[in-house]
Amino acid sequence: MLEPQGSVPETAGDRIRQHILDVAEAQFAERGFFGTSVRDVTDAASVRLAVINYHFETKEELFRSVLLRRAEPIAAERLKLLEGVTTSGTQARRVRAVVEAFVHPLLSRALGNDQGWRNYFALVAQIANTRMWVLTLVAEDFNRTALSFVAVLEKVFPRATKRKLHDAYQLMLAGTLYSFSNNGRLESLTLGEVRSDAYQTMCDELVAFTSAGVIAICARAPRRDSGARRGR
Repeated sequence: MLEPQGSVPETAGDRIRQHILDVAEAQFAERGFFGTSVRDVTDAASVRLAVINYHFETKEELFRSVLLRRAEPIAAERLKLLEGVTTSGTQARRVRAVVEAFVHPLLSRALGNDQGWRNYFALVAQIANTRMWVLTLVAEDFNRTALSFVAVLEKVFPRATKRKLHDAYQLMLAGTLYSFSNNGRLESLTLGEVRSDAYQTMCDELVAFTSAGVIAICARAPRRDSGARRGR
């Protein structure tokens, strides 16, 4: 069979690499970076240590590859949706479009059949709430997307301070990561009556909640400094 024009045939090495990434992703999501050894990954993946060393060289590079494999397509989709945010229309409509651009790429994947995405969401939520030095391995990659969202928020709220814009982004990020982590907290609180994996319902509420929060933070006029108050 002919390969579609422009596609790259998958080799045996590619398949092994993807298999290792899938297994490592599940291990890191369950045990964390420090709780997972390379030996844990080799045992779970049924490969020799030399194979992992060949593809990734170090545990840090394996971890970085696990994160970026899924972060890159999400970032690309987010930025594409962000480009569609209009420069006109009501403030509320524009903010909602920004929030949807951030959240919806996760929703479509959470609703799919690939357990790997759910492992990835759990892993990212876990490491985002720590001060792990390993975050420096991917900080630059994540920062590009973050700053693009902050820049669009600045266009919507030109009077907002840098602090307010970044706070709004951080809170949007935190709420999104927690909401898609499927950590079982809702099941614990409600004795199973409410589920953490009701992604569509949760996403609708997340978008509404976050949009209102961004407006509440960024639409407030900046305070005058103390010198201005004394001069009145």
